[in-house]
Amino acid sequence: MRGLFFAHPHTLLDQVGKVLEKVGAEKFLASSDEEVKKAREGFAAYFFTLTLKQYIPRDWWLVQYDQVVRSCPDFDFISFAENPDDMKMESVELTGIYPHFKSFDEALKVIEKKQKQYGDKSVKFSLLVFVNHEKSEEWISQLRNHISSEKPFLSIWTIHLRFKKGGNEVGKAVASRIAPLPGLRVEADTDDPEIHKRQPLPTHMEQHQDGERTYVTFRPEFVDKMRKKVGTLEVLKEASVL
Repeated sequence: MRGLFFAHPHTLLDQVGKVLEKVGAEKFLASSDEEVKKAREGFAAYFFTLTLKQYIPRDWWLVQYDQVVRSCPDFDFISFAENPDDMKMESVELTGIYPHFKSFDEALKVIEKKQKQYGDKSVKFSLLVFVNHEKSEEWISQLRNHISSEKPFLSIWTIHLRFKKGGNEVGKAVASRIAPLPGLRVEADTDDPEIHKRQPLPTHMEQHQDGERTYVTFRPEFVDKMRKKVGTLEVLKEASVL
């Protein structure tokens, strides 16, 4: 496919499921293989789109980039609107806190390492931390007390999951903004039909199918119109909601 295509979150989740079935749970969590790494990141991104929709009740689509195409950030999340001025876009770098971590200090170092990686110069994207640990709630609460600044990011968020009885099915996705203050907590119930209901596409968008995958893109005439003004994504980057 050519051009900039935005994937529906369900398409992303289907891709994640196929990789998980192929490699198994243990390799899925630990492998450095690029396909597995992207699927692991996509798993967290999918649940973050649910909380975005809970926070701002509009559909959110996404682009996940290959490292050879763009080294950072990992994702662009976009919410379309009939009026282009009402479009919203968030760019997010993803990192993780995983089950094998033994202490909170390890979790804290994950964020501090990312902050040091980008130095003192502010960047135009947020940091999203997937907290996949039995102490998720406890450690996220502690992170609020230890992270004094979101810099160099626009903001720092965590995403973690709460499971239904039995522990095999996700019941809620929980996003927490830990910086800047004031903090924010958004819970999305996976059984809420409104979370999954598709909204009509704006007239300047068109849908594409690639096998079982669903994508949308801007109509060519709309792209031409926007190019005459200014780069489309640069306009959207001014509409941050995080």
